[in-house]
Amino acid sequence: MRGCRYVAVAAAVAGILLCAPAAWPQDVTESALKAGFVYNFAKFTDWPADALPPGATITACVLGDTAVGEALARGVKGRPLDGRAIAVSQIEIKGPLRSCHLLYVSGVDSAHIRAIVATVEGAPVLTIGDFDDFVGLGGIARVFVDTGRMRFDLNLVSARRSRLQLSSKLLALASHVFGGPGGKLP
Repeated sequence: MRGCRYVAVAAAVAGILLCAPAAWPQDVTESALKAGFVYNFAKFTDWPADALPPGATITACVLGDTAVGEALARGVKGRPLDGRAIAVSQIEIKGPLRSCHLLYVSGVDSAHIRAIVATVEGAPVLTIGDFDDFVGLGGIARVFVDTGRMRFDLNLVSARRSRLQLSSKLLALASHVFGGPGGKLP
């Protein structure tokens, strides 16, 4: 039964990657895969109408990993998401974090992660990181490589605090969902 679950998860992750814009499959670096996951997190997230009105541009901010930022910018160029343009920008720790709809964080220490999460707490910002304890520190999604495959964890408590609705499809594909029915916090 456990083997069937892994096969199902692997097939589902492959399905998500196949839904990514065509620019990503040509460039199979880890940064490009992370950028594809970031795009799909946005695709399967609903923001409150007061934070992202119809037709507004999605602001995707990248802090720390320029390679992911560049891959994301290439991947979304000319490809709207639900009729919305996506603007990708590289930002600094002391940048306008609360003005981001999506914030990918990489390459900073845990003290900075705590400060970043505290800065955006309660704001409708989808926080994504690649640190071991990112969801435990209050981030919403953590991407990581496990046995050669890209995987992710989700923190529903943080998503709810940010007034974000994560699709059930996204929840079904996560390696771990913390704060959901039967899911404990990290």
